[in-house]
Amino acid sequence: MQHRPGRTLGIWAIVLLILGVALNVGAVVLMVKMFEPVAHGGDAMLPTLRDGDEILLKRDPAEVRRGDIVGFESVAWQRQWPSIGRVVAVEGDHIAYAKGDDSLTLNGQPLDEPYVLGGAPGDPGLSFAVSVPRGRVFVLGDNRGNSEDSRYFPELQYGTLAVSDVTGVQVPEENVLMLTLGAVSTVGTLALPVGIVLGISARVVRRRNPAPVPTGPVWGAVHVEES
Repeated sequence: MQHRPGRTLGIWAIVLLILGVALNVGAVVLMVKMFEPVAHGGDAMLPTLRDGDEILLKRDPAEVRRGDIVGFESVAWQRQWPSIGRVVAVEGDHIAYAKGDDSLTLNGQPLDEPYVLGGAPGDPGLSFAVSVPRGRVFVLGDNRGNSEDSRYFPELQYGTLAVSDVTGVQVPEENVLMLTLGAVSTVGTLALPVGIVLGISARVVRRRNPAPVPTGPVWGAVHVEES
């Protein structure tokens, strides 16, 4: 059976167009569902984050770890808008600071915090000693002299924040999942123009090589002999 000219090009054009749209839409949907860009406001996270800096958070993290920069919303803290802080202790940890100490202590050991502004771990000198309850975390800002954080809510579960209030954990720029989704989107984007070119080529081929007119008997036709 003879195929119509340009048929193969047309099939590949359709396949690539569908593939391109599917990959792009799928990557975008997953990115929106799994990640959230959040703009930081204020000076509480200096020098790590400046006012207006934007970070990418992974939504609904499976685990919140010490040292994570997190986004959170807390009715108890009257934070019904996205806020950003750093987790310094998780459930089961004992975190403490006494005015004048050189560092916070975590489970009895000095806590190394190279990210703290000016190397002042306890500024403005608010002392605390907290054993973090189950399902909660202790959150501080990197700018200890200008951060309304766990130190200021001792009456609310010792200043700890419920893990359920954490809306996301910062992901690094080289996050594997983000790179993979970006690569998928790139492949989809490249597939679209190729599919369009193949579709145009298929139309050109069909116009230059029209399908041959069938010859021979036509099925269903009635043949009448002249007398």
